[in-house]
Amino acid sequence: MRKALMLSGLIALAGGCVRHKPAWQGEVQWPDERSSSSVLPFTEAGAAVAAAGALREVLRTNPHPQLFQGCASPEQGLDVAVFKGPTVGLYYVAVEQRFSRCGGPNGRVLDWWQVYAVTPQGEVVAKAPRTPDAPMEVQPGTAEDPSGSPAPPAEAPTPSPPHEATPAEKTPPG
Repeated sequence: MRKALMLSGLIALAGGCVRHKPAWQGEVQWPDERSSSSVLPFTEAGAAVAAAGALREVLRTNPHPQLFQGCASPEQGLDVAVFKGPTVGLYYVAVEQRFSRCGGPNGRVLDWWQVYAVTPQGEVVAKAPRTPDAPMEVQPGTAEDPSGSPAPPAEAPTPSPPHEATPAEKTPPG
């Protein structure tokens, strides 16, 4: 039993010592003035880290298993925009689908986009309240009609005209 525990511990430790294979293989050709094109101008480093944090969150919570089919990596099919808002110390990162770069249809999930509030260190602190995967009619806090068709607008009851007394009601008893 002791040997089995030591062997399993040794295997666990040795697994951490394995050198990981780099994702990029091949020769790096550095661009010059003619061969380079700007994808993202110089920006705050925290904005870039925030964008990476939002992308990790999208990949972690993705409910669509075939969403990135045809992409060399999931990032190939996504675009990000980073902006600041009313909360100091947070970036707001919008993530949209751009699957035309992966082949196949561009819009694989209708009306799909995500917006996250992210720290400059890449920690996602909140997701925008709108649920992009749900139709516009069904938002958090609203109920969907089980028939699938929208309910007709409720009509306000029309007030009845004031009751006018008949001549018999107007005559005092006497």
